[in-house]
Amino acid sequence: MRKMKTVLSMVTVCLAASTFAGCSSSGSSAVGTPAASAVPTTAVAKNPVTLTFVISNTVDAAPFNKIFEAYQKQTGNKVELQALPGGDFDNMMKTRFATGDFPDLFLMQPGTKQNVKLRAEETLHDWSSDTAVWDRIIPSMKEFQTTTDKKIYGVPFGATGMMGVFYNKDVFSKAGVQAPKNYADLIENAKKIKASGATPFYEGVKDGWPAQIFYLTGWVSNVDPAIGDAGVQKLESNQLNLADIPEVRNLFKKQKEIKDLGLYQDSPMAGTYDELQTKLGDGKVAMTFMLDGIIPQLEKKFSKDFVKDHIGFFPFPSDKDAGTALITPPNQLMVPEKAKHAKEAMELIKYMITPEMVNLYYQAAPGIPIFKDAKSELYPVQQTVKDLIDAGKAKINVQNRLTPTFADFQKTLQNFFILGDIDAAVKEFDANYKKDGKNKRLAGFE
Repeated sequence: MRKMKTVLSMVTVCLAASTFAGCSSSGSSAVGTPAASAVPTTAVAKNPVTLTFVISNTVDAAPFNKIFEAYQKQTGNKVELQALPGGDFDNMMKTRFATGDFPDLFLMQPGTKQNVKLRAEETLHDWSSDTAVWDRIIPSMKEFQTTTDKKIYGVPFGATGMMGVFYNKDVFSKAGVQAPKNYADLIENAKKIKASGATPFYEGVKDGWPAQIFYLTGWVSNVDPAIGDAGVQKLESNQLNLADIPEVRNLFKKQKEIKDLGLYQDSPMAGTYDELQTKLGDGKVAMTFMLDGIIPQLEKKFSKDFVKDHIGFFPFPSDKDAGTALITPPNQLMVPEKAKHAKEAMELIKYMITPEMVNLYYQAAPGIPIFKDAKSELYPVQQTVKDLIDAGKAKINVQNRLTPTFADFQKTLQNFFILGDIDAAVKEFDANYKKDGKNKRLAGFE
């Protein structure tokens, strides 16, 4: 497992605000269109090719398409974007690698844990010696990607991510409530919102993956304070059972309570990510436990000004305080060594991380940057998280800190919503985690 200093260094990404422009005290800086004279000088291909680029369908494709349009004009090469279902992305990529169906490049979750899934030392290009790449990226990002034997199989791309509770400010105002001070306050707010005529919470159980965010965001506010970094290390080596952590069980209890109190929409099992966006934007739903991928989706449906003025954010509250923000390192770009167009894929990545293309990306998808001297105008919800990072009230997603994953968690939660059996759900959650560790042949799980 990565040393905890690596995890802690990630939390300090925005503490050193002078490192990059996007973390200014105002939370924004103007982003201009790249000057023609500054356009990257990637050579025109003699024989243009079409590259395949695989992403999760939870990732906004628009900023990538802008870069790929510029890349095609510059080189003649095209990029075909393939979006796989977010909940099954990891398994589908493992299957493609097992069958030799390699994309030219793909966007994967951050950190070295992905290396185990894909047998990185056998299948992926090593970027560790490419100084031109790492000169562009904030050092803590490089550290997070580096293995114990100093290999780096993925190039970080994007922004520091966030998960928590996104809410409609107008619904809150109508109900006369504000961001909660603790978890009990959250439930009382939800009851007042229901009395005002709106649905307090929406859960996309049909799509599977959205229901997991309740637990991931709840973890950093409730489980981490109880078990500490030492407890996470014990989970990594199977010296601690998920089922033996009272705070984990309590998260299942809390979600069941929300359902039993009628604070979700009428049919959570039919809930989808797409409908969630519409109902939150329309003011029919007040809150959702969600990742920041919802920001560009709401902007598409309701406008950028709507997101700025009408959408708020707060962490999953703990029983004692307002909670801790969950943050995630950016995803990573990876190139299979046996990809049909591996050379062109590596050239594309270097093109993508040039200052001009990075700023073009942040112009389309504002976020807390991970590139040196990048410019990004933050949404208010992102500024809220930046302020929490500055205040030391942010923690990296536990799944980015553990090599074993919460395997088949979405299926566990779908069954949990149907049956409501806390004991069975916790037992299955624990068993699937251990099964994943064993399947990966990790120390302590065999």
